[in-house]
Amino acid sequence: MTATASQIDRTQRDYSAIAGEQVTIEVIGGVLYAYGSELATLRLFRKMPNMRQGFSSNMETFYFAVDLTN
Repeated sequence: MTATASQIDRTQRDYSAIAGEQVTIEVIGGVLYAYGSELATLRLFRKMPNMRQGFSSNMETFYFAVDLTN
């Protein structure tokens, strides 16, 4: 599944509202990633606990991930 630019913009706006601060959205290989602070990604994870949250050592930032292929 591919995400359109308007879907990514809407997701960034919605996720930023949930996180309480600005997050950055990127789709890589069928996975939607929201990058932000640890607190922001934990707030997203609390709202949607069946997804993934962690720290990307190569990007040096926290992420919240949603698999779009399911």
